[in-house]
Amino acid sequence: MPGMPGIPGPQGPQGREGPKGQIGEKGSQGMPGPKGDRGREGPPGKRELSGIMGIKGEPGLVGMKGERGIVGNQGRKGSKGEKGESAKARDLSQMHHRLIWKQCVGNQTALLITERLRTVLLKKLKSDTALKVSFHGSVRVHGYSKCNRWCFKFNGNECSGPMTIEAVVYNDWSSGNPNLHHHRSFKGYL
Repeated sequence: MPGMPGIPGPQGPQGREGPKGQIGEKGSQGMPGPKGDRGREGPPGKRELSGIMGIKGEPGLVGMKGERGIVGNQGRKGSKGEKGESAKARDLSQMHHRLIWKQCVGNQTALLITERLRTVLLKKLKSDTALKVSFHGSVRVHGYSKCNRWCFKFNGNECSGPMTIEAVVYNDWSSGNPNLHHHRSFKGYL
């Protein structure tokens, strides 16, 4: 006959941890849970009372008309005014610009530095107008290293404001004795 089973032996040491398993597949989304109960409603706020509209006042009374003031003394007689434009000058200033256009031509030979080319008499009809002057013609520069200047004068004087109306021509011709004639133009306003 078999004998009685023996006493179990002591527990052996724990075995080594096995390799980590692979991540499993993501499960399907679960069903939404039931909707929660509505919370309790808070107490209502206090309502302020609106003010009562005031009663419209009655219009004020019209004031009484004051008495007429005393007439002041007559002032002193003013000084005599400036003389106005004559009817003839006023009519001329309103006419076409051809009536106030003046052209002067000439056929003069070469002039010395101090000689006057031409004198023209003009009369401005109004002080708030401008006078345009211009020169177009042949001018001469004679000799080398010479500088010649031409200018407009009014009542014997050159303009001072804003600038003179002039033309300056300089010649630097180192060989020979040149006698240069060229067409020049210069103009300005007074």
